[in-house]
Amino acid sequence: MRPAEKVSGFRLSVPQTAVPIILGMTLAVGIVYLGLWLSDDPMTAEELRTIAYAAGAGAIGALLLPRMYEVRLTPEGLSTSTPLERRHRRLIPWHDISEINVRRTTGVDRVVISLESGEKVTLNAPMSFLDRKFNDRVSEIKSWRNTHR
Repeated sequence: MRPAEKVSGFRLSVPQTAVPIILGMTLAVGIVYLGLWLSDDPMTAEELRTIAYAAGAGAIGALLLPRMYEVRLTPEGLSTSTPLERRHRRLIPWHDISEINVRRTTGVDRVVISLESGEKVTLNAPMSFLDRKFNDRVSEIKSWRNTHR
């Protein structure tokens, strides 16, 4: 597969970030309810409101931050960025990449880039969780490397 565009990129989708957050919040609410049920000292309305605000702020942050992780493919190399380093992308030239592998961690496949220096870089996107096109995306990264090396 040969890249058709001058630049290509990957980000995590909303379901890839929302599903774990929703499951985690459901578990947290269940634990709070269990704690309230077992406790003789129930929370006040003010304490419950504070917890709800904190959970809402956490959910919004957790939904937005992972979407800011980005991997871009350019003729010069593979570029990565994180939310805190948006202005400072890390460009890995194609000739510095010795291998592109897929590693499974906690049931999710991630792309691992091995550099000539021996360093390994795990990409934040693409990720196989809720992504039917993951293998196509890995093939695209490998194709870019083979074409521009």
